[in-house]
This record gives sequence, C-alpha cells and structure tokens, in this order.
Amino acid sequence: MIGLTRNLYPGAALREVILNAFCHADYFLRSDIKIESFPDRAKIVNPGGVFNATIEDVMNGVQTYRNPKLVHIFDKLGLIENFGTGIPRTMDAYKASELKPTFESSDKYFFVSLPNLNYRPVDQINDQINDQISDLALLILRVIKEQPGINVPQILEEIRPMMDNVSPDRIRNELRRNLTKYIEHRGSNKTGGYYIKDVPN
Repeated sequence: MIGLTRNLYPGAALREVILNAFCHADYFLRSDIKIESFPDRAKIVNPGGVFNATIEDVMNGVQTYRNPKLVHIFDKLGLIENFGTGIPRTMDAYKASELKPTFESSDKYFFVSLPNLNYRPVDQINDQINDQISDLALLILRVIKEQPGINVPQILEEIRPMMDNVSPDRIRNELRRNLTKYIEHRGSNKTGGYYIKDVPN
C-alpha cells in the first residue's frame, strides 16, 4: 500500500486540533464542531473564536480556557500533554514541510486547515479539467496514476481513509460515467486494472 493511507498529517497534528476544538468550543452557540476531509486538507471549525486572547497569543502558547472543567476531564484522561501547547505543537509537526497549517478566528468561530502531506495534484490533467470533475474523481485519478493497474477494491482501500461514504459502486460510477476520457481498463475483469490514458496538452 502506498503512502496515501499513512502520514496524511504529521505527528499528532490532527489529534491536537480536534482536541483543541472540543476543549475551546462555545457550547452556548447553536452550532456544532465540524470536521471535514478534503483530498488536499482537513478542515476543523469550532463555534467560538479565540477566548480572552488574540490568535497571535494562542500561536505562542498562551493558555486560555473557555471550558476549564472539560479541559480538566481531558487532562485526567491523559489526552492533554501540556496545557496551551496544542497549536504550537501542531505547527511544529509541519516544520519539515513547505505546507503549513492555517488558523483563523472570527467572533464566533475558529477555523483550522491542515494540509495533507500526501496530496499531489494529478499533473496530467490541467486546471480546467480539475474544475469539471469531483473530488472523488480526482482522488481516483491520483491513485491510478500512482498505482497503474489498480482495481476497484484496491482503489477503495486507498481512498476510504480520506473520504467518507465511499463505496465500490460510487467508484465504479465515477470510472464509467466521468473518467472514461482519462482512464482505461486493461486485462480481464478478474485480473485487470485501470491505467491513466495519455492526455494531450
């Protein structure tokens, strides 16, 4: 199995920002914590902006607690290693990469975007084509490009950790309806697999 299913996010970065979202959410707002997975990034949004500090303060490890009792519970469960270090630790996890997390705050929401270190655009397909097909189709193309001859069950195994509600039928539907211009099947139905066609410039 290639690196698509491991090391998508370095160190404990994803764990840290999700834990941070639950610790610092404003539960009086009528909104939920939202965790979304995209081919190139994970996005976490929690209700409640930075509490009694600026985003620069938080980036430097300043400790602020909107929900001190909840933080105490997580600490007792062993989920918190050092108070106030979640975001600095997340940044540190990306120190060897050119890709960096982004943090934004408004009055009512806090937004985090974590780059997927394994994401690489399908360089055989230009930007215009990228705009015309779905995120799932782009993932399928990338998997086929990196593993020529891969079959549907193997494609599913690679994509499932990065996208919810993916099934063999959804993959087959994308292959048959939306990707015939870019991929081809070679070999028998039992032992064959999919390959990227040569795409003209």
